[in-house]
Amino acid sequence: MKKWLYTLLVIVLAACSNEIPEQQPAKRSGRTVLAYLISNSPKSLEGNLQDNVVDMYMALAEIKDSCTLLVFYRPQEYSSYLDVPTLLCFDTDGRGNINNLPAVTGTDLTFESVCQVAQKKEYTMNSQIATDPVVMEEVLKDMQKIAPSDSYGLILGSHATGWMKGNSVQSKAFGDDGGYHIDIPDLANVLKKSFSEKLDFVLFDACMMGTAEVGYELKEATSHCIASVMETPVYGFPYDRILPYLYTENIDYSAVCHEFMSFNKANNLWGTCAVMDCSQMENLASAVKAKLSEWQDALSSVSMQNVQQYGVNSYKYFSYDVLDFFRELGGKSGVAETDLNEAIASIQTVLNEAVIAKECIPNPSNSSFRVDEARFCGIGMYIPKEYNPYVANKTAWNDYYEQSISWYHAAGWADLILN
Repeated sequence: MKKWLYTLLVIVLAACSNEIPEQQPAKRSGRTVLAYLISNSPKSLEGNLQDNVVDMYMALAEIKDSCTLLVFYRPQEYSSYLDVPTLLCFDTDGRGNINNLPAVTGTDLTFESVCQVAQKKEYTMNSQIATDPVVMEEVLKDMQKIAPSDSYGLILGSHATGWMKGNSVQSKAFGDDGGYHIDIPDLANVLKKSFSEKLDFVLFDACMMGTAEVGYELKEATSHCIASVMETPVYGFPYDRILPYLYTENIDYSAVCHEFMSFNKANNLWGTCAVMDCSQMENLASAVKAKLSEWQDALSSVSMQNVQQYGVNSYKYFSYDVLDFFRELGGKSGVAETDLNEAIASIQTVLNEAVIAKECIPNPSNSSFRVDEARFCGIGMYIPKEYNPYVANKTAWNDYYEQSISWYHAAGWADLILN
């Protein structure tokens, strides 16, 4: 009986004040975490993203400080508790209360009950989609109006396929709203236009985003990029474990990676996780460019099957381990094996500054996702068709890479190929 009365009280109180107030609130000290979650795709992540929201709520209930979380949720059409794309706002006082109510717990804790507690702003998009740059900018600016803050971190959850262009290669770039996506250069531009200061981090809860191409594209939009270079399990990050880290002044990024991989191991899954310091991506591009120029005569001799790559199925060969590629290239350049580590030290040194945290599950027995931990530097990069026979017929990949991805020029590939 008490349980029933408690649930009714939560619903009634939430219903009385579940719209986000129009007045400008006071600025919050510290960091506010934002999440932009899209589940409306043919291969829907609806149940998984709803679980993620519940886990975020659970974490807020345990945090011992006041903080704010805003979640934009684009539901699977006609199959969610939410009827329309909705912005959910949660404030915790650090004493177990969320939006001035005792946190929901136990069997009462469901996606529906979390939505009932949230303050909400609904969007009627009609023909617009959640991956439309105009829509994304509107929502991200709304988030800042609702919760003005010293700084922000952003979680992006949906399908993705790294730097690739959506649609034309049957990929998802980032996001999938009814088959529509946003390309990474456009995403970077949206983030720059939406925020007056760089984000503290962008966390991609999505496949294949941990590449040099993505990190370089986002270097003017965010200080850090948290992502996996591989396809990721549908369960996503364990937000009940990692969200508290994302509110701390100095985020322990190694702990974030470790919690993610520990969760995957416990659930008999695969995975990688790395954190790029995007302020170092220009230095990494310069180091890659210098070494490619130095060893360009050996490029045609590289055996790509010997380099650790991170794609599977139709995305095989989309990304190769950055450091492992230079190990193979150095071996073909005439450098003695005993001197190889010293020869690639310039790449290793800059990588150590650009990739500030990393962890992987090496060679899980239950999966085709294989990673040699000794050759895992954290991030990958594309090797163009001129030096990689495995992508020679990937016309859409190659054309888009050469025409639209900044890394192609910054890392020196364009200079080598044009010359």
